[in-house]
Amino acid sequence: MRLLIRIVSWAILLLIGVLIIGGGGGYLWLRRSLPQTNGEIRVTGISGPVTIVRDTDGIPHITGATDTDAVFGLGFVHAQERLWQMEVQRRIGHGRLSEIFGETTLRTDTFLRTLGVARAAQQALANLDRATVDLLTAYAAGVNAFLATNPVLPPEFLILGVQPEPWQPVDSLVWAKMMAWDLGGNWNNELMRATLTAKIGAEDAAFLMPSYTADGPLILPTSAAAPAPSAHEATVTIQPATAQRLLDLAEEMLFITGVGDQLAGSNNWVIGGSRTASGKPLLVNDPHLANRIPSIWFLAHIKGDTINAIGSTFPGLPVVVIGHNERIAWGVTNTDPDVQDLYVERIDAQNYVEYNGTREPVTLINEVIPVKGSDPVTLTVRITRHGPVISDVLPDAKETLAFRWTALDNRDTTIRAFINLNRAKNWTEFTAALRDYKAPMQNFVYADVDGNIGFYAPGSVPIRRNGDGRMPVPGWTDEFEWIGYIPFEDLPHVYNPPQDYIVTANNRVVGDDYPYLLGTSWAAPFRAQRIIELIEQKSSLTIADMRLMLSDVLSIQARELLPILRDVTPAGPRETVALELLRNWDGTMTGDSPAAAIYQGYYNAVLEEVFADELRDFFAATYRHRHNFAAMALRQVLLEGHYDWCDNVTTIDTNEDCATVLATALRRGLDAMATAQGEQDPTRWRWDRVHQAVFPHNPFSQVGALRGIFERRIPTGGDGFTINVAPLRLNEGYLQYNAPSYRQIIDLGDLNASRFIHTTGQSGNVLSNRYSDYLALWQRGEDVPMRFSGEIEGERLVLRPK
Repeated sequence: MRLLIRIVSWAILLLIGVLIIGGGGGYLWLRRSLPQTNGEIRVTGISGPVTIVRDTDGIPHITGATDTDAVFGLGFVHAQERLWQMEVQRRIGHGRLSEIFGETTLRTDTFLRTLGVARAAQQALANLDRATVDLLTAYAAGVNAFLATNPVLPPEFLILGVQPEPWQPVDSLVWAKMMAWDLGGNWNNELMRATLTAKIGAEDAAFLMPSYTADGPLILPTSAAAPAPSAHEATVTIQPATAQRLLDLAEEMLFITGVGDQLAGSNNWVIGGSRTASGKPLLVNDPHLANRIPSIWFLAHIKGDTINAIGSTFPGLPVVVIGHNERIAWGVTNTDPDVQDLYVERIDAQNYVEYNGTREPVTLINEVIPVKGSDPVTLTVRITRHGPVISDVLPDAKETLAFRWTALDNRDTTIRAFINLNRAKNWTEFTAALRDYKAPMQNFVYADVDGNIGFYAPGSVPIRRNGDGRMPVPGWTDEFEWIGYIPFEDLPHVYNPPQDYIVTANNRVVGDDYPYLLGTSWAAPFRAQRIIELIEQKSSLTIADMRLMLSDVLSIQARELLPILRDVTPAGPRETVALELLRNWDGTMTGDSPAAAIYQGYYNAVLEEVFADELRDFFAATYRHRHNFAAMALRQVLLEGHYDWCDNVTTIDTNEDCATVLATALRRGLDAMATAQGEQDPTRWRWDRVHQAVFPHNPFSQVGALRGIFERRIPTGGDGFTINVAPLRLNEGYLQYNAPSYRQIIDLGDLNASRFIHTTGQSGNVLSNRYSDYLALWQRGEDVPMRFSGEIEGERLVLRPK
């Protein structure tokens, strides 16, 4: 980040000069970058007045005579509140970060240009119907109408010397595809499994990357839960060094962009009227995405002639992504499908690729990447029938890896699915809308005001001729081709199930009786188990119960492991005290709990003691961060009798048992936690003293002089397996960089009683009092009203046609 720091340092001096020379006037001038929220503004691009009422919680209620006018208003508001965020997001997708950040982001731009997200977005746009393009165009016109007011730009633009370009419809699709990338990281698993197989063999690699637990709940319960046997497997291998370099690049991209987090997940559930106090459904959702400030979400209500929807939007997209309209409500979680495959290609010096004994020309595309402070970089992207050759981003890569991904298909109508979802009035229209949904595959839960509930998992899921997508496959033969997609009618779904509730928490969807392969890895079952447990504890559930569930920090994983972890011989007084605290603890990870801190330090050390001897550097670099795999593998060791993993393979003359390993882990875990706490006495520890949710700003969290101004942190409880999820990024102590990014509770008996919130605040401008005003509410598990009907009071801005 040296170049960025130099640029920013110079810009900070400029900014300080403006403030000193201008005095109070300079600060007042900067505050003009805050949005106008009252009065009237004349704009071009609408057919009639668009009214924007911001309620007391800063949520805009946007009303236009037509859907295009309402969407125009949403674009205008997004630009008012989140312009810098939108600028960075589209630059990420287009691979244009280096224009403003210099060489520090060149590898990221190179990968994204090679991947071709922007090319795929442009192809998707060209194939969309006119009505959908009209709404995308109206949204872009709203953004550009704001830019046409010649506003004072938010501080990031001033500091970095950036001017926003006009928004284009393709920019919206680019960010939609980046969200598909964020939720579709199977390629990482392929690389990881290939590396583990090379290091320790296929059997042990499979043990360390279990698909799911044998007793974990399914979203659609059936009689079987074990992973289905795969068909004809590939025999191709790739060098561990190639895999590790690509994994390292993925981590670098996550650091720079905030996209591609392997900790991403979500909860949603819908409860039918037979289980609620109102007699009507309750629908709940809390997507878990990488923390950032401003939040990835923006709360809004849009009303046109056929759309009247409220919920959470993505700045850059013209729809309510999660929420409700007058008749139905919906929520989403990641299905964790396998929709990405790596193909090892044989490409000769003339750029012909071998396929079934013939030579095919490779498509070559030149990409020019402007780089701030340096000459432009010209990149030649190679594309085979399977997709872009992503290994070309690595100098001197030993293998040639092409990347197949459903989101790179020429036709992607996902944005149309969301538009029609906003309009849907019943299950028939809801499922009709989802027919257009392609990527990323999601678990949609549904409820309507008539009392119906349902579930559908739409998206393009490949049918493979052979193999199960776990490992890279040969590209020079048609043995491992995709031969179609699972038909929409055959995708998992249910309507009004007999148990009258549906729970999804990235857990396995269906059992072995399902005729197609959805994927080969799901989240550990603990969140799903706890949600089901709480639903079944009470017969008449309310909004208050839903709020408590969303805030729940009891870890079923901890509850399962505690009997074994407590059954060790203490090595000294500190261990004795720690074990006593664990014996009186039920696994609830509250922030003020000493036992929660003891457990987390202990658990992390157990993982290292059990698995690091086999994995060496790969454990610290990669494996321990894949917390679902690690948790399910450790469960097999400690609860299912695979005790041989406790033996340290580096100590040839001794044979360690699990009791020895656990005693060592307890001591080392307490040492690490004592250092982090700055306190030796475990009774005086607090989990939230070291466990804090970090909301980084892009890019100023990477600049020491600005981090404290733009970034936010707040103490939290929970862990990676609680409903109120709070996973750790262990290479940064016990900090939390992933969280419930949005929470909603929708009452289909009284839509105005519904609640929602996201993490930080509605504004992306650090000078605004709405920059982080939600954060304390979010931390406490509180929320704000989802005001939908009746007179909305608040600041009133009217956009009028010129």
